[in-house]
Formats: sequence, structure tokens, C-alpha cells
Amino acid sequence: MKVYFAGTAILFSAFLLSACSSKPVTPPIAKASAERKQEVQCYQEFSALQKLDPAAYESYRKQFDNINKNYKIYESNKALVDGNASEVMLTEINKKLSLVCVRIRNTVYTNMMNRANEMNQL
Repeated sequence: MKVYFAGTAILFSAFLLSACSSKPVTPPIAKASAERKQEVQCYQEFSALQKLDPAAYESYRKQFDNINKNYKIYESNKALVDGNASEVMLTEINKKLSLVCVRIRNTVYTNMMNRANEMNQL
């Protein structure tokens, strides 16, 4: 009977210690909402480029394809590599996504400004 009690105590202690050492995994709701809003805006602007500037659209599509290819490689290997290497790769992927979205936003803005300037010439 003492062995059963000792085993239960050890198991219970392990659960307590693991709960104390874990970090919250989910981001704050406000942060997740802001990030989601930026993703939606990037996608909308990217879609707009298809008609505004087809050449730029194709260029950014290729960049997204490259990022997606690397993300698939990351996803399939993240459990097999060191946590630090995995974190570095995910950080790079997110950084490149942000960079492409900034480029898209700039291209849309420049395109619209050029169109506004053309209208001012009338």
C-alpha cells in the first residue's frame, strides 16, 4: 500500500512541477487580433495588385511561393532539429512574410499615387 501512495505522490509532484515550469503558449487576444488584421490587409492588397500591377503581383507571388516552400520544409523538420534552429527558421519566415507585405503595401500606395497624379494632369 505504501508503494502505491509513494507512486501517486511522485506522479502528482511531477504534474505540479511541469505545470509550474510551462510558459503560456497562446498569444494575448489583442496581439493575435492585430496580427490577423495585418494578414488580412496584406492579402487584400496582394489581391488588388493582380489588376493594378500584374508584373508586381507575379513577382510577389513568386516570393510567397518561396516562403511557403521553406515553411513546409520547416514544418516537416521542426521536431527533428534543435529548438534554437527551429526558432531561428520560424523567425526568418515571419520576417520575410512581413517584408513582402511591406513591399506589397508600398507598391499599392505608389500605384495609387501615380494614378492620382495622372488624374491631376487632366
